[in-house]
Amino acid sequence: METKSCPFCNGEMVKGKSDRAGYARYFWKKPWGGLLSQAELAYPWLCLNCGALIPYIDGEKLEKIKIEFERQRMGRS
Repeated sequence: METKSCPFCNGEMVKGKSDRAGYARYFWKKPWGGLLSQAELAYPWLCLNCGALIPYIDGEKLEKIKIEFERQRMGRS
């Protein structure tokens, strides 16, 4: 079982079973995307100490989003 430290209370967080079920599928859409842009899938993580439920996007997808964002900020497509 995958775990990580909670950013709020430093407690133990456990990774949800799927990024393709429930509201995890609708977590975040790119503000620079068009009408048909799809949401980024995010895994929900639950803190066993404070109860926080936080969606996280994996590193590879996050890097792609950062690159797209920088292009948009610089005015390039």
